[in-house]
Amino acid sequence: IIGVMAGVGASAFKPKYLLDDTNFIVAKIKEAQYKGIGYEHNSFGSEEDTADYNNGCIRIKKDSLKEDANISGEVNYKLHVTIDPVDTTICFDSKGRPHKDDFTHSTLLTSQQTITLEYSGKERNIEIEPITGYITVK
Repeated sequence: IIGVMAGVGASAFKPKYLLDDTNFIVAKIKEAQYKGIGYEHNSFGSEEDTADYNNGCIRIKKDSLKEDANISGEVNYKLHVTIDPVDTTICFDSKGRPHKDDFTHSTLLTSQQTITLEYSGKERNIEIEPITGYITVK
């Protein structure tokens, strides 16, 4: 009886890295989207005004996930999963639309962006829809 209870108890405390990492990345993507909404990257009138092209951006990389896309920040969370693509940057404009990389070129996503997370033989996909920026996890 004690062995059965120990086995059941041990399985309840197994780390859920795939689920945790997926939820963390989705939350950070949504945070970047909300930061981008209302921040007009291209409407700066005078020469003193410069756009912060990292506002509303997130860099998703295996080694670490920074607070923002600017690489100078502290490491906040180490990912346990493997990511495909290995290193990707997604930015959101003032309407919440997703862009690949930054805003210096016309980079509006025209097809679905899929980020695949894998851990211990299991896989999850984070899908970002073009135009709307709607995020789903499968």
